[in-house]
Amino acid sequence: MRNETRDQVVPHERHINWSKSVFLSVFHLGAIAALWFWSWPAVISAVLLYWVAGSLGVGMGYHRLLTHRGYKVPKAVEYFLVTCASLSLQGGPIEWTATHRMHHAHTDRQGDPHTPREGRLWSHVGWIVAGTAQKHEQTVLKRYVPDLLKDRFYVWLSRYYYMPLIALAATLLALGGWRVMIWSVFLRVTLGLQATWLVNSATHIWGKRRFDTGEDSRNSWWVALLTFGEGWHNNHHAHPTSARHGLKWYEIDFNWWGICVLELLGLARAIKRVRFNRTGTMWQLVSGEAKAKGSYEGA
Repeated sequence: MRNETRDQVVPHERHINWSKSVFLSVFHLGAIAALWFWSWPAVISAVLLYWVAGSLGVGMGYHRLLTHRGYKVPKAVEYFLVTCASLSLQGGPIEWTATHRMHHAHTDRQGDPHTPREGRLWSHVGWIVAGTAQKHEQTVLKRYVPDLLKDRFYVWLSRYYYMPLIALAATLLALGGWRVMIWSVFLRVTLGLQATWLVNSATHIWGKRRFDTGEDSRNSWWVALLTFGEGWHNNHHAHPTSARHGLKWYEIDFNWWGICVLELLGLARAIKRVRFNRTGTMWQLVSGEAKAKGSYEGA
């Protein structure tokens, strides 16, 4: 049920960021051009990398691991997942994590970087091309991501997050030619950006609400399919540290299944998840490491 009392939100200061606007325009034009360079190797490569960057990277790495610490993995695995996320070209791990932690701290209120209450287009892409996007002052970063600022690898990757994609593009061009490169870089990155932006916009506008979270988050099955499970946004806002977002059997959550695979391989532990009783009523949020009723680790 939609909130009757909506917090007043003063719009962010808006000015066109020409560098980001040109970058997004070039990638979107490249994505359209890719449709004229179709081939099966190009399609297969793009689909595989869409999963690598979107699921292993953004969903399992940037979001559920770094931002919310919903589970733990060895440092080498953590670095691998976060490097996969950099292939999405959504910014470095420090800025991405800071932006998302800010979103949770001020959801649909003053201070939310991309609430639809400032406009649907603003929440989707306006905050990128007409706002500060993911560029934050050092004082803001120290407040929201002090843990990541201590990690030299994350500091380096946040500064040069585009380097893995450049290396990938060069490799694809050398091994697969222009068709594979254009599909796997320009088209794949563009679709990944649009899908992630839908979590910011669509899942705060359309969908169903299981939990009364005091803001506008919604569960959207079609956004979940595009983002490997990130569309169960109301579930997530109700229990942000839970590594599982699709809380019912019919809520498809590929990112959760990926975490389960890591657990089977002995690479994931201390997994936080919401458990339900047999009637479907919410029971508890449990840490897989503590294994105690009602145990809960940080927000």
